[in-house]
Amino acid sequence: MHAHASGEGGIFVNAFLVETKEGVVAVDSTLTESESRAFRGQAKALRKPLLAVLVTHPHPDHVAGLTNLVGSDRTPIVATRPVVELMRSLEEPKRKQWTPVYGSEWVQRWTYPNLVVASGERLTFDGVRYSVLDLGAGGDSAANSAWFIESPRRTAFLGDMVFAGTHSYVADGHVLAWLANLERLERLCREMELVFPGHGAPDAPARLIGRQREYLLRFVSEVKELSAGAPRLSEDTKRELEARMTSFAPGAGLTFLISLSADAVARELNPGVNSRSQEEAAP
Repeated sequence: MHAHASGEGGIFVNAFLVETKEGVVAVDSTLTESESRAFRGQAKALRKPLLAVLVTHPHPDHVAGLTNLVGSDRTPIVATRPVVELMRSLEEPKRKQWTPVYGSEWVQRWTYPNLVVASGERLTFDGVRYSVLDLGAGGDSAANSAWFIESPRRTAFLGDMVFAGTHSYVADGHVLAWLANLERLERLCREMELVFPGHGAPDAPARLIGRQREYLLRFVSEVKELSAGAPRLSEDTKRELEARMTSFAPGAGLTFLISLSADAVARELNPGVNSRSQEEAAP
């Protein structure tokens, strides 16, 4: 297993390469032109064919770099239908939103999955059996999936169901479903020694999932108190939320996600307020 961990400019995102005797399978990609070219270089250095790319969810930090990673239209890029559909709806607004920020580092034309699979479907590449679980809304996106290696040794790629060492993007407004999905994944990963998050270092599933649950519960608790029944937080209360969450998770990266996520969580928690997707808010 080879990991490519991006720096802060790449949102600390992980992409992975599963190397076997006759080839390599990638799981997700990276955000920027530079990081995606570096990831492709890492794959090419193994001197084995890229057999497939497995996609966990459609946020740009996981899919924009597919264009530089995949050198052939024949390479299977595999995802569930909800992931593909949301990816298609996000490309143009993300391009307009983030090109002024990233400039030439923003990947202007995305490459899309060409093999759509259903939840529970199994695929085998060079003797390694993979399966996918469609988790739906309830993660950092409105379309989430987890990929499992079923054999020869079971493990899982959890995508952005888990942020390790960074603050979490909770702006999509499905925090309660996210907590439910964590319970589900904890059961499915219980016997695994190691699982791989979308951000941060691999670890035992109980630790990674447990920490993510604790983070979300604290975030929900703080937003509930600070919002005081309102559908949004003031700038002052957002600053207070950021102070509380940075105290809870000292040293964690991506602090800008705290205030970015606050209003979506407030809308979900407070009765009578319609929650709306904020998929276009972050890279």
